[in-house]
Amino acid sequence: MNMQTFSYLWLALLCLPVSLYATTLQQAAQAALAHDSVWQASRQTSEADKQKRWQGLSGMLPSLTLESSWDRQQQPDKKYQSGVTSHSYGVQLSQPLFDISKYAGWRKGAAIAATAEAQMRQAQEKLLAAVANAYFSVLYQQEVLRAAQTATRQFAQQMKQLRAGAENGLNTRIEVDEASANYAIAQAKEIEANSQLLLAGEALQRLSGLNSVALEPVDFRCLNALPYPSLADALMASQQRNSEIRLATSHSAQADADVLAANGAHLPAASLYARYGKNWSRSDNSDNLLYDAIFGTSTKTSNLQYGVNVSMPLFAGGSQLSQSFEAAHRREAAKYSLQEAQRKAAEETRAAWLGLTNGSALIDAQNHAVDAARAKVVSVRYGRELGFRTVNDEMEAQQKYFAALQDLAAARLNYLSALVSLAQSTGALSLAALHDFQCR
Repeated sequence: MNMQTFSYLWLALLCLPVSLYATTLQQAAQAALAHDSVWQASRQTSEADKQKRWQGLSGMLPSLTLESSWDRQQQPDKKYQSGVTSHSYGVQLSQPLFDISKYAGWRKGAAIAATAEAQMRQAQEKLLAAVANAYFSVLYQQEVLRAAQTATRQFAQQMKQLRAGAENGLNTRIEVDEASANYAIAQAKEIEANSQLLLAGEALQRLSGLNSVALEPVDFRCLNALPYPSLADALMASQQRNSEIRLATSHSAQADADVLAANGAHLPAASLYARYGKNWSRSDNSDNLLYDAIFGTSTKTSNLQYGVNVSMPLFAGGSQLSQSFEAAHRREAAKYSLQEAQRKAAEETRAAWLGLTNGSALIDAQNHAVDAARAKVVSVRYGRELGFRTVNDEMEAQQKYFAALQDLAAARLNYLSALVSLAQSTGALSLAALHDFQCR
């Protein structure tokens, strides 16, 4: 197989119709969201924590309770004293009028719910990023394995030809040994590439539960344009949508609510209450025992009570003051954590942006390197036929060509990883974003 024929086969492998590939990146991500147990646990935990918003709100709303009782009173040592049976029921309504702790509880509940939403979004982004990187790793290892297999076949054929030439006196022992060494190295690289492909496939299968044999390749024609017009736009997006920043902001809101609750413990609390009920009783000497046992008609009273309760804390051993100091320090700590999250998001965005801009240039350079290496193989072969180059020169050119193919595959992998990192750092990583990798 000459180098030109191999080049055509290589391009054919990269341009196979997408209908032959069973799984797209978006399908793998969807399968992972349904398969991954860590994500499912995180989602259920988030849904549970979201209820804190309504629990906090309920503290500021009115509460209505219904109470009832039945009791029997007897005096066994009183021979002529009859027993008395009493019944009662009551409905009570209460409404907070002024209570900072209730308001702080609502704000903290809302902050906990926002934290749960941010944590779920963060867990989803981590899973999508892991699936995307595993998917790209499988594609990369497939390219490496194809190149290694082709190199093995190429060097095996060359070694066979040189051995036959050595028997006829056309080639030297040195050339045969060089070809044998190249063939052995190619075999070792093929074994290593096959092992790495199996490991990459296992990683993808663990995340998504899918077989990684048939994956649709990435179409780089869809990825020519950068996701943002400039680095400044990407940094602005990261400060607004980054999941780490959103999580730190929610923690800061919780700390603010804790400060409000601690300070509110020093203030009075007022609530409105109203109660209406009835009480009735009967003695065992009453007439019409059956009717009176049910309705208690002997003695019946109605009660209506309403008013305002006010409580004012005076002294609690200094614990409330200490809680205020504690909450204030934790609020400051939350502010510094938010600053760190903002700086980290900016750093990750810059690194991903640099990886994209340099990665695009590197892919172009590697494409030129592959073309140059392929042209060099053809030139060296032609020079060997004219007697200007040796067989060793040709084998060295072939090795550089296969190395250039692997370098191109690695450059593409790094570019895709940088693209995923940028989407994750700017809060744009989603199922819809993964749809763009296959031009659909």
